Amino acid sequence: MEKAREAVEAANVNYYAVLNEAQIQWKIVKDSFFGMDFWQWVIGKYAPLSDADNARKATSVELYEAMNVYHGPDAAYPAQIVNGLGRTTSSKALSPGYNQDGLIDDADLINRIFEYAKKGEKIPDGDLVQSTIRVPQYTLSGYTSTVIQSWIDASSRGASRDQVITIDIDQGRTTKWEDLGFKEVSGNGAGLWPFLSAEVRVGDQWESRILNTSGRENDIALQLAMVGVQKFDIETGGWNIPNVKTRFPDRIPDAPDALSPKVARILSVLAAYDIELKVNFASGIRNEVDKTYEEVKSTGGRMSVFGFHVSAGADNGSDNGSNEYIETKFEDVKWDEASGSMTLTAVKGQFYPTILGAVAHRFD
Repeated sequence: MEKAREAVEAANVNYYAVLNEAQIQWKIVKDSFFGMDFWQWVIGKYAPLSDADNARKATSVELYEAMNVYHGPDAAYPAQIVNGLGRTTSSKALSPGYNQDGLIDDADLINRIFEYAKKGEKIPDGDLVQSTIRVPQYTLSGYTSTVIQSWIDASSRGASRDQVITIDIDQGRTTKWEDLGFKEVSGNGAGLWPFLSAEVRVGDQWESRILNTSGRENDIALQLAMVGVQKFDIETGGWNIPNVKTRFPDRIPDAPDALSPKVARILSVLAAYDIELKVNFASGIRNEVDKTYEEVKSTGGRMSVFGFHVSAGADNGSDNGSNEYIETKFEDVKWDEASGSMTLTAVKGQFYPTILGAVAHRFD
């Protein structure tokens, strides 16, 4: 039994070490695997993690076999405890909008699990559900039930996109946080993505195309039109629930409870629905845009324009509901080289809005 337990512990430590290495490697190579997420890449390209997971499962099987030998007819009791507590303290798939799972520190519920285990009976799912709690990241009053649903209903009835936001690059260069009522802070962090990028097929290989916009910002004019848009203030979620053992389910062994000494609390978000992007390119940049557009079209490739992802036949990198971009059908892209006008429309019937921006308060 002791050797079996040690083997399980060692296999788990090794698995998380390999997982950490895989995540580091993924950050380096992910741009070369367009359309794949981390786990798809692991299955096809990173065998060490699959090997480590198989080893972990094998040691668990050996532990149960050792328990059967050691405990004999009573083996069902400890096995049921392991299974029951394992199910209540782990999550196969994280729920969107919740950042942690927790096991309620409720003596009655925990004792109930042990009672089922002693009898060798299956724990009812209802008791398992009562034993766990989801800790929400935030609360948006009326977000889904009223405002967002009204936008979805209006869009389904063919409502016009009469809410317009014009993006003024020159104004953005001169605007300060103080102009918007916020204290100016030192230091900035940003994730940079190309304004227009594409993946095209050349022979049997995928090649990237990126529109160089450095120093040419004034050659591009942007406007967003949508059925509905609104700023939502965010209320703190249920963080102060008593008797909850909160934990990060994917935290590696011995990792600190706090992910970072610096924390940002989101104060508000700007959400919109049924969005259309209108872009106007100046004459000096239109030919480059047209070449990329036609190459995507002729090779069945894909492209991204200001967060709007478009596929002309190739997988567009969708991960079944990603909220990191807006999906657009290629036939819904209207491009006219002569005028430099490009219009991209979000796919109809989406069941979620798009977050256009957020304001957060950073504190130490």
